[in-house]
Order: sequence, then structure tokens, then C-alpha cells
Amino acid sequence: MSIEARRKEDLTNIEFVHKETLPNGLRVFVHEMPWAQSVSVRLLISAGPRWEDDKTTGTAHYLEHMIFEGSQKYPSRRDLDRAIENLGGDQGAYTDKEYVMYQAKVPSEHAGFATEFVREFVFNPLMNEGAVIREKGIITSELKRSNDDPNDHRWQILREFVWMGHPLGHNTLGTFDSIKAITREDLIKYHRTFYHPDNTILVIAGNIGTTKAVDLAVKNFGDLDAHPELEFVVPTPQFISQKPRVFIENKKLEETHILLAFSTEGRGESSPELPELRVLSKIMRKTIFHKFVYDLGISYSAYSYPWLVSDNGSLIVGAGVHPERTDEAVDVIVNEVNNLNITEESLREAKEALKGELTLNIADTDHYANLIGEQELYTGEIKSPAQIRQNIDRVTIEGVNNLKKAIVTNNTSALVLLGPINEDKCENLDAKLQFS
Repeated sequence: MSIEARRKEDLTNIEFVHKETLPNGLRVFVHEMPWAQSVSVRLLISAGPRWEDDKTTGTAHYLEHMIFEGSQKYPSRRDLDRAIENLGGDQGAYTDKEYVMYQAKVPSEHAGFATEFVREFVFNPLMNEGAVIREKGIITSELKRSNDDPNDHRWQILREFVWMGHPLGHNTLGTFDSIKAITREDLIKYHRTFYHPDNTILVIAGNIGTTKAVDLAVKNFGDLDAHPELEFVVPTPQFISQKPRVFIENKKLEETHILLAFSTEGRGESSPELPELRVLSKIMRKTIFHKFVYDLGISYSAYSYPWLVSDNGSLIVGAGVHPERTDEAVDVIVNEVNNLNITEESLREAKEALKGELTLNIADTDHYANLIGEQELYTGEIKSPAQIRQNIDRVTIEGVNNLKKAIVTNNTSALVLLGPINEDKCENLDAKLQFS
């Protein structure tokens, strides 16, 4: 057997992911990548806007900022940065709607440091009062910047409109009032409530053996205390039912941002119909982009994609156009969606595009850690890239058409516009939303 054939056989025999649950409830996932030069350590904690109310909204994101303001071993942000940067590594975090992610990536020989480092700054934060006050100003500025950026703000007003009254309709950053009201005690309470091992997923991906990775997980996280009494049940967000189905925010901009949303009717990241939803969105995206950019020449930004949480979501079709073309653009979008023709060719192209994107999205250890962590968070079942591709290949024209018929209706549609638009046009636009 040649060296290359032997190498391929060795890689084939490596299981895609090893899962082990520690006695304290921490779910540990290890993905061996012997060809890689790095190791990524990623924590996903079930927290965020889904579990916040009007008064506490923004707390999860605020706490994410505070986690990087020093720990018992690394008492300042500068100490934290220096510790990992001196090894050539990096760290990061973000707050999503249903989880908060913390990550460290290092050259593979420093995997032991990365696991110790993540445990230290995530579970032993100092929460100094001075840092709390300083971050309050930083987060307030972040919210102002987000509101001023139409590319960010359009998504927030859409979520607030289609999920009105539900925690998932809240801005992840919070509101100016909630940010102002959050105290150090609130942050400590949030940390004690959500940041414990049985509410956490640990993924270690890279050039490291499974036994060593599990040993590091036990060493650095095994002594954390479990809190199994945590139970928060938040109902599935329901799509709007009020009339009109159009929301306009009049703002002086150079273009109108148009977002047409279709409720996925309970189909989210955990849905067995996720492959069909992604294929449908990919076909819509190509159709809308070609129409707006190549055929009409009225936009350079036209798109479609699923916008999901675990148990629901929206299929979004959108474009940015000159304000004078707004009416025309809405007509075009509605017409293209209604007349979408799914052929064997368009189905094949969408499948190949999705499989190609998956290949590019798992280019390094960070991406693999993200793929594994989100699957566990949303579904509790880890599929390898090969299995994901197989599921995409199984999608049929009949399946996509049935999905389109179920979610593209008058009752499941809503339209959001951001730009210089007269709000009196709301009723006229609402009448345009007719789907067969």
C-alpha cells in the first residue's frame, strides 16, 4: 500500500467526533484533525436574549463584555490579551440569540494552555465595578452605532416586527434604558444562573488526540459545580398576525432596504426539513439576484436566506434599491417568489452551491468547532460533513415545492422597509403581498 493510500485509510478510520459527558454535566466533544497546525477550544453556553425580558434584555451581551475585563489569574484585559497573544493565539466571543460563545485558538503544542485559559476567563471573572461602568459606555456606543448602520438596523426592526412581544424580538444589545439599569449584581446573578457545566458545551478541535483532549477537559472543567435546577421554558416565537403586514421606518438614506419575510412555521435549526429550506432559499437567492442585478440593473444587493432559531424562523428575501424604485422592487420580489420555477437544473445548482459552501466553511479548526457545537446545541445530534452533504443530496423537487407551498402564503408573510418612505403607503404595500 502506498504512503498516500495508507494516509487516507488512517484519516478515514478517525471517528468524526468523540462525545463524553463529565459527571458535572459538561458535554465534551473532540474532533481530531491530525493534519492541522492548531487547536480550537470553544464553549457554547445556553444563554442570551431568548431568556431575557424587557427589563433584563442585553444582560447576556453585557456579561460577554465583562468576561474579558479580567479574571482571578489574569486581572486585566491587557493580561488576558498578552497571555494568549504571546503564544501566537487569539480569543473571541459573541452573543447569539440562544447561546453565548467563547473561544481560544492556539498552535497545537499549546492546547493545554487554551483549555486552562478558557476555563479561567469564562468561569472566574472579576467583575470590577470600574470595568462595569466603563463597559456601560462602550455598549451604549455599540447600540448607537448599530442603530445608525442600516445594514444592522434593518434586521433588528424585522425581528421586532415579526416576533413582537417575544423575547427573541429583543435587540441582543438591549435598549438604552436596560443597559443603563444593569448593575454589577445583575451581571453576577446572570453568571451564577447560566454559567455552569450542565448548561455548557465544550468543543476541542484540531491536532490533538482524543484521550489528551478529554484529559484536559477533566482537568480544567471537571471541578465545576453543576446546577441541574436550571429550567427556563420559553415558548416558540409566533409570527405576527396583525394588519397591516407592513412595517416602515422612515429614515433619510440613499436607498430603501426591503425585507420580505415568510414564517417557516416552526421549522428552525432543529427541523428535519432544514436541507429543503436551505435549498429553497438558495434557489430564491439566485433568482432574485439575477433579476435585480443582471436583468433590471436596479440593485447590487439582492439576496435570500433562512434566518432561524432552534424552533422557528423566517425565510428572507431582500434587496436595496433607490427610493424611487421601491414600489417596483416590491412588485418584482412578489412576482418572482410567486412564479419561482424549481427545475432539475436549479435544484442541482443549489445543492452543489450548498455543499461547496460547507466545504469552505470548515476550512480550519475554528469552523469545525463551530459546526459541532451548533449541531449539539440545536439538535443534540452531530452529523459529519459527509452526512450533511448526503442530506442535501436527498432533497427533491417535490420536497422543495411542498415546503414553498406551506410557508409562502398571505398569512405567513410580512414586509419591512427602512428608508425615505412615506408611512401612508403602508396599506398600499400591504395589498401587494398576495401569494398563491
